[in-house]
Order: sequence, then C-alpha cells, then structure tokens
Amino acid sequence: MRTLITVLGLGFLMFSVGCESQSASRQVKDATITAAVKTKLARDVRLATLTNLDVTTENGNVSLNGTVESEEVKRLSEETARGVSGVARVINNLQVAPKADTAKAHFIDSAGHAVGTALITEQSGGGVRFHLTLDKLPSGFHGIHVHEKGDCTKPDFKSAGKHFNPEGKQHGAENPKGFHAGDLGNIEVGSDGTVDVELTAPQLTLKATDHSLIRPGGTAIIIHAGRDDQKSDPSGNSGNPIACGVIEKAAFTYSAIHTTR
Repeated sequence: MRTLITVLGLGFLMFSVGCESQSASRQVKDATITAAVKTKLARDVRLATLTNLDVTTENGNVSLNGTVESEEVKRLSEETARGVSGVARVINNLQVAPKADTAKAHFIDSAGHAVGTALITEQSGGGVRFHLTLDKLPSGFHGIHVHEKGDCTKPDFKSAGKHFNPEGKQHGAENPKGFHAGDLGNIEVGSDGTVDVELTAPQLTLKATDHSLIRPGGTAIIIHAGRDDQKSDPSGNSGNPIACGVIEKAAFTYSAIHTTR
C-alpha cells in the first residue's frame, strides 16, 4: 500500500511538473508571438497612424485593443497580425476614432531665437483653429497673419511673401473689400512677454483645396510689431514682422504599442 501511494504521489508530481512545463512553454510562445505581432505592425508602412494599440496573446489567440483612425487601418491591422507565424486567431477589438488633421508652426524672432509654437487643427464645422503658445515677445497688441510662402528667412521675413489671399480680396475684417483668408486679427501679449490664445480662421483648411495651408511652397504665420487696424490694405498698418513660423503638417508618430502576454 505504501508503495502504491508513493507511486501515485510521484505520478501526480510528474504530472504537475509536466503541466507547469507546458504552461511555461506556452507563455514563452505567447510572448514570442506578441513581440512578433508588435514588430510587424510597427514596420507596416500602411499602418503609420496606429494609436494606443495593445497586443495580447493567450494560447496563440492574439487580441488587438486600442484605437485606430479608420476602418481600413483596423482591417489592415488584423490582416497583418494574422500573417505572423504561430497566430491561431486574431480577436479585433480595435475602436475607430478618426484623428483631426493637424499642423504646427515653430516661431522664431528676427534673431532666430525660438519664441513659441502654434498648433493648427481642422475643425469639424469648417475652418481651422490656431492655438498659440508664445513667449519672449514685446507686450501689447500685435497683428498676426498667414503668409503665402513657407519661408521664414530672418531678419525681416520678407521671404514669406504677401498675405495668404486666394480670393484676391483686400486686408481687414472691417474693409468692405476684405478680408484676406489669412487675416487672423490681433493677439495681446502680456507684460511677461507671453501669450496663450486660440484664434479661428473660417476660410482656411488643412485639406487639399485652394484655401489649404498645406500647399506647394508652404505657408507661414507672421506676427507684427504693432496692432492691426483691421481695415488698411495690405497689412493693417501693423508694422514690421517680429516673429515668423513655417506651417508644417504634423507628422504622424507611433504611440506606445504595449506588449503584454
């Protein structure tokens, strides 16, 4: 009887060790599959807009969780994951959340020193929104306009050309023959030389039209020394440029693709 109990005990122990070994082996395989899926997704140029993607694997079944910018990216993500060796099934839990078109401008002053940024976002109802975060500027009111060329050659920024004006109008919201699509009015800089403000431009877009800020040759934003009177052509008597930023489409980047087993 003792011998039988001993044999049974050893058998159970060997069975347990075998199960643990299989479990450990499965965990290693799952971790390997997860890493391979992550790598393949990151290298697929069709998936350059992936955001907040979480990859998990259990018993060869890969789950994709997070957000993507379109149904097409969701489909391609699943297709890519299926192509990884060892994947038994792909569970596609990705949520589609379209990303707004965005662009940025990095401002320099006439000496070439950085003085802040503008984040430009396409609005769902039309037009774009400018979020300006600036410092090291003279206090007071300053005219601000979009110019027709993406060139901020210091010190005078004349390389940016004239105001962005695809409809051929005159300058200023108060001008009966106005206004330029690139007229943004004025910003008020505080006594500490900083400003954090949002402006809207209903006639501008980041999409491919003749009113787009993203175009061959580019566009730029210029801040002037004085206040824009909103009516005098061609620039509202706003004085010399004191800061300039080239508008560039914000590059899509991979956020973390989390690796969990």
